[in-house]
Amino acid sequence: MSADLPLVCDTSLLLYLGRIQHLHLLPLMYRTILIPEPVVFELDVGRSLQSNVVDPRELGFAIIKAASQVDIERLPSNRLGAGERSVIALAREIGAVVAGLDDRQARLFAISLGLTVKGVVGLVVDAKRAGLIPSAADLLESLRQTGFRLDQQLLATALVLAGS
Repeated sequence: MSADLPLVCDTSLLLYLGRIQHLHLLPLMYRTILIPEPVVFELDVGRSLQSNVVDPRELGFAIIKAASQVDIERLPSNRLGAGERSVIALAREIGAVVAGLDDRQARLFAISLGLTVKGVVGLVVDAKRAGLIPSAADLLESLRQTGFRLDQQLLATALVLAGS
């Protein structure tokens, strides 16, 4: 676990942890939770379609922060969405952070830029290892039931790493 590092969250972390009622894990696992403005916008759009989508402005532990437009434009050419680009740009700007990303292309891009990346599955594994949850399997199954895509190989690997 990287509790000494800030976490810069993309939409999926907040959306899915919110859907399974486990957003409280974030401040237990990271000292600072940063949410780029485009991620807030993406969640606002989601909330206009489904009322149960988290509003980051209501999370007492989160800091909404703008990524520099210059830093976003300096990123190598990519096909990522605004939220993912802002997470990566903000993570690079701050340095020594964890970029919270689930999209495969975004994760690979961030890693290629030297960033540390953690997705929802990794957060669940870390939470289990830290004794913050009784079962990784239960949370991972809850994620799947809410629409989170999790293939069998990743699920099996996560369960082994979590020890549950």
